[in-house]
Amino acid sequence: MTLHAKAYAKVNLHLEVLHHREDGYHEVETILQTIGLHDTLVFRATKGAIHVHCDHPSVPNDRDNLCHRAALLVRKQLGLRGGVDITLEKKIPVAAGLGGGSADAAATLLALPRLWGEELGEELLHEMAAQLGADVPFFLKGGTQLARGIGDELTPLHASGEGVFLLVTPKLELSTARVYEGLKMGLTHHGPKVNLQNYKALLSRFPDRAWPGFNRLGDVVLPANPGLHRLYLHLQDTGPRLAMMSGSGPSIFAVYRSLEEAELARQSLPDPSVFTWIGRSTRFGVQLTEVRDR
Repeated sequence: MTLHAKAYAKVNLHLEVLHHREDGYHEVETILQTIGLHDTLVFRATKGAIHVHCDHPSVPNDRDNLCHRAALLVRKQLGLRGGVDITLEKKIPVAAGLGGGSADAAATLLALPRLWGEELGEELLHEMAAQLGADVPFFLKGGTQLARGIGDELTPLHASGEGVFLLVTPKLELSTARVYEGLKMGLTHHGPKVNLQNYKALLSRFPDRAWPGFNRLGDVVLPANPGLHRLYLHLQDTGPRLAMMSGSGPSIFAVYRSLEEAELARQSLPDPSVFTWIGRSTRFGVQLTEVRDR
C-alpha cells in the first residue's frame, strides 16, 4: 500500500504577541487558516530505514527534515522497526511564514500509523506534534483555528467564508528568531485579547465585513525591509478586504471578493519574479489518499 498526502499551507488572519516567556518562547494569540496551496507527499512502507527524498535545494533529506523526525517519533511510539520511503514535492515556499515544514510533519504523523496498520489517538498525536514544533498540532486538523500559548493551544472557529486569497512570496530570507527578538517587550504578562464571540461573527461574514485582525510581527519586519513594505502597501492599494503579512514573513497575502479581482492584483505586481498563488481557504490541514499497489 502507498499513501498520498496533501499538506496544506497556512496564513495568519491575526497574530498578536502577548509577552516573552521565561522558557524563551513567546506567548501568542493567532488565528490560523489553511489555504489550498499544498505540498504533496508519498509514503511507501519498506523493511529498511527511514528515507526522505526531496529535490528542493533548501530542504534537507537527513534527520534535520521534520518528516524524518516525525517518522522516528511515530516508529518509537508504536515500538516498530519498519522503514518508510517519503517522497516530498514542495509547492509551499520554504521559510516563508506559511508553515510548510510543519504541515509536512503533521502529514507524516497521520500517515505512518495508517501505513503500518496501527492507530494513535488524537490526544497522543497532539502531544507528539507539539514536540516537533508549535505549528504542527494545528495542521493535524487545519481549517480555521484560534491558537494560544506558543501556538499549540487550539480552539476551532467558524470557517472563514468565501474570500479569494492572493499570496505573494518575494525572494527574501528572514530569521523567525531574529524577528521575535526585534519585538520590544519584556516578561510583563498580557492576557488574551481576542473576543471569541466577536471574531466568530466576523468570520461568518468574512471577507464582507471589516476585519480587525493584524500581525504584530509586521511592526518589526516591514520597517526593516523597504522592498517588502512597498509590496505590502501596493497590495493594500489594489482594493482587497484584507492585506497582511503571514507569520514572520516574508509572505504577504490579500483577500478579495472574486477571482477576477485577485487576478488583476496579481497582474499589477511590479516584480513578476515573485512567487504567487491564487485560491481559496480549505477546512483541511492534511488529506490522505490510499493507493493499492498492483
